[in-house]
Amino acid sequence: MEDKIRIIKSPNADTRSAKGNVSKEELLDQTLSHILDVQNVGCMLADKLKEQVAMHDHTKIDYIDDFYNDFVSGKQGEDFKSLPWWQKHMTERHHLNDSVPEDVNLIDVLEMVIDCTVAGLARSGNVYDITIPDDVLIKAINNTKDLIINSVKVVDNIID
Repeated sequence: MEDKIRIIKSPNADTRSAKGNVSKEELLDQTLSHILDVQNVGCMLADKLKEQVAMHDHTKIDYIDDFYNDFVSGKQGEDFKSLPWWQKHMTERHHLNDSVPEDVNLIDVLEMVIDCTVAGLARSGNVYDITIPDDVLIKAINNTKDLIINSVKVVDNIID
């Protein structure tokens, strides 16, 4: 069984791809089809975001002893990011200013924005500027586009 999202061809829902005369009914039908396709892909991405944030900062829990020891050392002046636990933490995808996964995507970007904002509000009441290099954002957009392409199957009609 194929797990891909089926999207139905809708060339007549756009002036750039429509051929010949298009009836109002056909325009409406294909526009509604497109809207459903966007909703289905959006829900798939939302599900992936939910899965990823469900595991947010799991290395802090999985390695609590290491995290605590390095936390104490960091409070005593050692460079926290040079300590051993941090390397484990860098396996989490959302630390885009320290480690960028090859397949970085907009889910990683959203997790980082959520993390930075929530942490700032909860810890100090201040949310610092969130900066992600342009090349990382472009890569995240392109990888998300590829994720979508690889998650869908374009069909001629609902029966295909």
